[in-house]
Amino acid sequence: MSSQIWALAAVGAIVLIAAGLETLRSRRARRLALASPSGPSGHLPINGEDKPYILYFTGDSCTVCRTHQEPALARLGDVRIEKVDAVADREMADRFHVYTLPTTVVVASDGRALHVNYGYAPAPKLERQLAEARGTELRSIATA
Repeated sequence: MSSQIWALAAVGAIVLIAAGLETLRSRRARRLALASPSGPSGHLPINGEDKPYILYFTGDSCTVCRTHQEPALARLGDVRIEKVDAVADREMADRFHVYTLPTTVVVASDGRALHVNYGYAPAPKLERQLAEARGTELRSIATA
């Protein structure tokens, strides 16, 4: 009986350690993606646009992308969305530590990643993040 309790305690400890390590990995990946000094593609805004935009990481086999994320992105209105196939463009996906689809990244007009959403991000959340990105840019212009 006591050997079963010890075995159960050992399994529980292993599960807790694994969950803690995954949480640390996720936080580190998010921090590294947000700390990227250059833009996601390493260049200034395309076509002279000076508004924040969204990098949308997806894949052919991503059902949640088609059924949830794409309709949420369509509700955002006049926002540039750069769709990235995470399987075909592994270099870009690795740069943002994309291991989950969909992943959305709200990028400031200067190319800084401001928010990284691993998994489905609803339209209201993305709207808040875009509004914050616009506010950040307005504050930086005012202080210049």
